[in-house]
Amino acid sequence: MLTLSKLNRNPMTESEFEALKVGGLEVNYTIVCPRKLWLYAHHIEMEKSSDKVALGALLHETAYPRLQRQELMVDSLIKVDFLESGRVLEVKYSKKMEEAARIQVLYYLYYLKRKGLEGLVGELRFPRQRRRVEVRLTDEGEREVEDVLRRVAYIKALPEPPKVEWTPICRPCAYAEFCWA
Repeated sequence: MLTLSKLNRNPMTESEFEALKVGGLEVNYTIVCPRKLWLYAHHIEMEKSSDKVALGALLHETAYPRLQRQELMVDSLIKVDFLESGRVLEVKYSKKMEEAARIQVLYYLYYLKRKGLEGLVGELRFPRQRRRVEVRLTDEGEREVEDVLRRVAYIKALPEPPKVEWTPICRPCAYAEFCWA
């Protein structure tokens, strides 16, 4: 398995960032499961037939109807929800993958900072649990994002999907039959 010690730990240059830009879902999948990232990156997309993914999309569209939200597509790569107060919002179905969601929001904040939008604050929302988590981009958060971006590139370049072990998150995963059949 890939370890961070094998990756470049220097701050990311502008040219490296340009070469490593990815969508937010790829950042999320890197934390959830490297195999899922590899399959998705190689155009094996199982989410389209997943009931769980459909529920999450419906929740995203219907949660918080009174909020003034504005979706913004940046560089045809990331789609960010902004709240009226300038917060970057990410709505999630469950808190089970909270760490992956946190890194995804950090990536959005990092990406937008690189585009000149500094001082934004992220917010994870879990409507079913009536829970909010504020996410702020710190120097440590920037290093986390850069490590994940380098990990994404490494995993996508592998000649075959990385080996993983079965975990409880595999059961509801859209890729479970593909991986474990």
